[in-house]
Amino acid sequence: MKLPEILDDGSVDQASQLLRDYYLAPSKATGDVRTGARYDDWAGGGDSPETRDSIAGDDVIAALFLSIPFPGRAAIGILETHAEKVTQLLRGIPSDVELSDLNGDQFESVLGPDSASWHLWNLLRGKPDRKWGVGPTTASKLMARKRPHLIPIWDSVIKSQTGLNSSLTQWREWHTALTADGGKLASRLNEIQEHAQLSAPISRLRVMDVVLWMNGTDRGRNVPAPVEADDA
Repeated sequence: MKLPEILDDGSVDQASQLLRDYYLAPSKATGDVRTGARYDDWAGGGDSPETRDSIAGDDVIAALFLSIPFPGRAAIGILETHAEKVTQLLRGIPSDVELSDLNGDQFESVLGPDSASWHLWNLLRGKPDRKWGVGPTTASKLMARKRPHLIPIWDSVIKSQTGLNSSLTQWREWHTALTADGGKLASRLNEIQEHAQLSAPISRLRVMDVVLWMNGTDRGRNVPAPVEADDA
Protein backbone atom coordinates (compact mmCIF):
# COMPACT_ATOMS: atom_id res chain seq x y z
CA MET A 1 0.00 0.00 0.00
CA LYS A 2 1.16 3.53 -0.77
CA LEU A 3 -0.67 6.42 0.83
CA PRO A 4 -1.30 9.51 -1.33
CA GLU A 5 0.18 12.89 -0.47
CA ILE A 6 -3.13 14.10 0.96
CA LEU A 7 -2.34 12.08 4.11
CA ASP A 8 1.22 13.43 4.46
CA ASP A 9 2.32 15.72 7.27
CA GLY A 10 2.43 18.70 4.93
CA SER A 11 -1.18 18.24 3.75
CA VAL A 12 -3.05 18.49 7.05
CA ASP A 13 -4.67 21.82 6.19
CA GLN A 14 -5.77 20.61 2.76
CA ALA A 15 -7.09 17.32 4.16
CA SER A 16 -8.94 19.18 6.90
CA GLN A 17 -10.67 21.35 4.32
CA LEU A 18 -11.76 18.27 2.38
CA LEU A 19 -13.19 16.78 5.57
CA ARG A 20 -14.96 20.02 6.47
CA ASP A 21 -16.41 20.41 2.98
CA TYR A 22 -17.76 16.85 3.03
CA TYR A 23 -19.60 17.30 6.32
CA LEU A 24 -20.50 20.97 6.37
CA ALA A 25 -20.58 22.49 2.87
CA PRO A 26 -24.11 22.75 1.41
CA SER A 27 -24.76 21.62 -2.14
CA LYS A 28 -25.08 24.45 -4.63
CA ALA A 29 -27.95 22.54 -6.26
CA THR A 30 -30.04 21.72 -3.18
CA GLY A 31 -28.67 23.79 -0.33
CA ASP A 32 -28.35 20.63 1.78
CA VAL A 33 -25.22 18.85 2.97
CA ARG A 34 -24.38 15.63 1.11
CA THR A 35 -26.24 12.53 2.29
CA GLY A 36 -22.99 10.81 3.26
CA ALA A 37 -22.58 13.35 6.04
CA ARG A 38 -25.47 11.61 7.83
CA TYR A 39 -24.02 8.09 7.61
CA ASP A 40 -22.28 8.38 10.97
CA ASP A 41 -25.02 9.87 13.14
CA TRP A 42 -28.21 8.65 11.46
CA ALA A 43 -30.70 7.38 14.07
CA GLY A 44 -28.18 7.97 16.84
CA GLY A 45 -25.30 6.15 15.16
CA GLY A 46 -24.73 2.47 14.55
CA ASP A 47 -22.51 1.85 17.56
CA SER A 48 -24.67 3.35 20.29
CA PRO A 49 -25.05 1.02 23.31
CA GLU A 50 -28.65 0.29 22.38
CA THR A 51 -27.99 -0.75 18.78
CA ARG A 52 -24.34 -1.76 18.40
CA ASP A 53 -24.97 -5.51 18.50
CA SER A 54 -27.62 -5.72 15.80
CA ILE A 55 -28.05 -4.60 12.21
CA ALA A 56 -31.36 -2.85 11.68
CA GLY A 57 -33.15 -0.98 8.94
CA ASP A 58 -31.56 2.29 10.06
CA ASP A 59 -28.11 0.83 9.39
CA VAL A 60 -29.15 -0.14 5.87
CA ILE A 61 -30.54 3.36 5.33
CA ALA A 62 -27.29 4.89 6.59
CA ALA A 63 -25.30 2.69 4.19
CA LEU A 64 -27.57 3.80 1.36
CA PHE A 65 -26.51 7.38 2.11
CA LEU A 66 -23.10 6.33 0.77
CA SER A 67 -24.64 5.53 -2.62
CA ILE A 68 -24.60 1.75 -2.58
CA PRO A 69 -27.16 -0.68 -4.01
CA PHE A 70 -28.77 -2.99 -1.47
CA PRO A 71 -30.50 -6.12 -2.84
CA GLY A 72 -33.88 -6.91 -1.30
CA ARG A 73 -33.00 -10.57 -0.80
CA ALA A 74 -29.90 -9.57 1.17
CA ALA A 75 -31.94 -7.18 3.33
CA ILE A 76 -34.35 -9.98 4.28
CA GLY A 77 -31.48 -12.34 4.99
CA ILE A 78 -29.47 -9.92 7.11
CA LEU A 79 -32.31 -8.12 8.89
CA GLU A 80 -34.58 -11.11 9.47
CA THR A 81 -33.49 -14.63 8.52
CA HIS A 82 -29.98 -14.43 9.96
CA ALA A 83 -30.57 -11.64 12.49
CA GLU A 84 -29.75 -13.81 15.50
CA LYS A 85 -26.46 -14.95 13.96
CA VAL A 86 -25.57 -11.35 13.10
CA THR A 87 -26.14 -10.34 16.73
CA GLN A 88 -24.12 -13.28 18.00
CA LEU A 89 -21.18 -12.29 15.82
CA LEU A 90 -21.40 -8.58 16.64
CA ARG A 91 -21.27 -9.44 20.33
CA GLY A 92 -17.95 -11.13 19.60
CA ILE A 93 -16.49 -7.98 18.01
CA PRO A 94 -15.30 -5.35 20.53
CA SER A 95 -16.86 -1.92 20.18
CA ASP A 96 -14.39 -0.13 22.45
CA VAL A 97 -11.09 -0.66 20.62
CA GLU A 98 -9.45 1.13 17.69
CA LEU A 99 -7.77 -0.62 14.80
CA SER A 100 -4.67 1.47 15.42
CA ASP A 101 -4.46 0.31 19.06
CA LEU A 102 -4.38 -3.44 18.40
CA ASN A 103 -1.10 -5.29 18.81
CA GLY A 104 -0.30 -8.30 16.63
CA ASP A 105 -1.97 -10.92 18.82
CA GLN A 106 -5.01 -8.74 19.37
CA PHE A 107 -5.33 -8.21 15.63
CA GLU A 108 -5.50 -11.94 15.03
CA SER A 109 -8.12 -12.36 17.74
CA VAL A 110 -10.29 -9.46 16.63
CA LEU A 111 -9.81 -9.40 12.85
CA GLY A 112 -8.00 -12.59 11.90
CA PRO A 113 -9.50 -15.36 9.74
CA ASP A 114 -11.02 -17.18 12.73
CA SER A 115 -12.52 -14.05 14.30
CA ALA A 116 -16.15 -13.03 14.65
CA SER A 117 -15.37 -10.08 12.37
CA TRP A 118 -14.29 -12.37 9.56
CA HIS A 119 -17.31 -14.62 10.01
CA LEU A 120 -19.63 -11.59 9.94
CA TRP A 121 -17.92 -10.34 6.78
CA ASN A 122 -18.67 -13.67 5.10
CA LEU A 123 -22.24 -13.74 6.38
CA LEU A 124 -22.93 -10.25 5.03
CA ARG A 125 -21.38 -11.22 1.71
CA GLY A 126 -23.74 -14.21 1.52
CA LYS A 127 -20.92 -16.74 1.59
CA PRO A 128 -20.49 -19.54 0.96
CA ASP A 129 -23.77 -20.43 -0.71
CA ARG A 130 -26.37 -17.63 -0.50
CA LYS A 131 -24.90 -15.26 -3.12
CA TRP A 132 -27.38 -12.48 -2.48
CA GLY A 133 -25.46 -9.70 -4.21
CA VAL A 134 -23.64 -7.97 -1.37
CA GLY A 135 -20.08 -7.17 -2.39
CA PRO A 136 -17.15 -5.91 -0.32
CA THR A 137 -18.16 -2.25 -0.56
CA THR A 138 -21.61 -2.81 0.89
CA ALA A 139 -20.37 -5.25 3.52
CA SER A 140 -17.66 -2.84 4.66
CA LYS A 141 -20.11 0.05 4.98
CA LEU A 142 -22.45 -2.01 7.13
CA MET A 143 -19.61 -3.24 9.35
CA ALA A 144 -18.05 0.22 9.61
CA ARG A 145 -21.43 1.57 10.70
CA LYS A 146 -21.47 -0.92 13.61
CA ARG A 147 -17.73 -0.73 14.48
CA PRO A 148 -16.52 2.64 13.10
CA HIS A 149 -13.25 2.60 15.06
CA LEU A 150 -12.30 -0.90 13.97
CA ILE A 151 -13.54 -1.57 10.41
CA PRO A 152 -12.39 0.58 7.46
CA ILE A 153 -14.63 1.29 4.50
CA TRP A 154 -13.65 -0.29 1.18
CA ASP A 155 -14.56 0.93 -2.28
CA SER A 156 -13.00 1.51 -5.69
CA VAL A 157 -11.83 5.02 -4.73
CA ILE A 158 -9.99 3.76 -1.65
CA LYS A 159 -8.46 1.00 -3.77
CA SER A 160 -7.30 3.50 -6.40
CA GLN A 161 -5.97 6.01 -3.86
CA THR A 162 -3.93 3.50 -1.88
CA GLY A 163 -3.05 0.74 -4.31
CA LEU A 164 -4.58 -1.83 -1.98
CA ASN A 165 -4.84 -5.13 -3.81
CA SER A 166 -7.90 -6.71 -2.24
CA SER A 167 -10.71 -6.22 0.23
CA LEU A 168 -9.58 -9.54 1.74
CA THR A 169 -6.24 -8.13 2.92
CA GLN A 170 -7.18 -4.52 3.65
CA TRP A 171 -7.74 -4.90 7.40
CA ARG A 172 -4.19 -6.17 7.89
CA GLU A 173 -2.70 -3.59 5.54
CA TRP A 174 -4.50 -0.71 7.24
CA HIS A 175 -3.44 -2.02 10.64
CA THR A 176 0.17 -2.03 9.47
CA ALA A 177 -0.11 1.52 8.10
CA LEU A 178 -1.80 2.90 11.21
CA THR A 179 0.69 1.35 13.65
CA ALA A 180 3.88 2.08 11.68
CA ASP A 181 6.36 4.68 12.97
CA GLY A 182 4.77 4.80 16.39
CA GLY A 183 1.30 5.46 15.03
CA LYS A 184 2.11 8.62 13.06
CA LEU A 185 -0.77 8.18 10.62
CA ALA A 186 -3.27 7.66 13.43
CA SER A 187 -2.06 10.85 15.12
CA ARG A 188 -2.26 12.74 11.83
CA LEU A 189 -5.86 11.67 11.36
CA ASN A 190 -6.64 13.09 14.80
CA GLU A 191 -4.95 16.32 13.76
CA ILE A 192 -6.94 16.52 10.53
CA GLN A 193 -10.21 16.15 12.43
CA GLU A 194 -9.18 18.72 15.03
CA HIS A 195 -8.37 21.26 12.31
CA ALA A 196 -11.62 20.57 10.47
CA GLN A 197 -13.69 21.56 13.52
CA LEU A 198 -16.64 19.34 12.72
CA SER A 199 -19.87 19.71 14.68
CA ALA A 200 -19.54 16.14 16.02
CA PRO A 201 -16.55 13.77 16.27
CA ILE A 202 -16.10 10.85 13.90
CA SER A 203 -13.71 7.90 13.98
CA ARG A 204 -10.14 8.06 12.69
CA LEU A 205 -11.04 5.50 10.05
CA ARG A 206 -13.93 7.63 8.84
CA VAL A 207 -11.65 10.67 8.65
CA MET A 208 -9.32 8.63 6.49
CA ASP A 209 -12.14 7.33 4.30
CA VAL A 210 -13.66 10.76 3.68
CA VAL A 211 -10.35 12.47 2.95
CA LEU A 212 -9.32 9.77 0.48
CA TRP A 213 -12.77 9.74 -1.15
CA MET A 214 -12.87 13.53 -1.54
CA ASN A 215 -9.30 13.57 -2.83
CA GLY A 216 -9.94 10.74 -5.29
CA THR A 217 -13.20 12.08 -6.71
CA ASP A 218 -12.31 15.77 -7.12
CA ARG A 219 -14.42 16.66 -4.09
CA GLY A 220 -17.22 14.36 -5.17
CA ARG A 221 -17.48 15.70 -8.71
CA ASN A 222 -16.17 12.53 -10.39
CA VAL A 223 -17.62 9.57 -8.53
CA PRO A 224 -17.10 6.19 -10.21
CA ALA A 225 -19.89 3.66 -10.46
CA PRO A 226 -19.97 1.18 -7.54
CA VAL A 227 -17.80 -1.91 -7.99
CA GLU A 228 -19.00 -5.03 -6.19
CA ALA A 229 -16.85 -7.75 -7.74
CA ASP A 230 -16.12 -10.74 -5.50
CA ASP A 231 -12.64 -9.60 -4.56
CA ALA A 232 -12.73 -5.97 -5.70
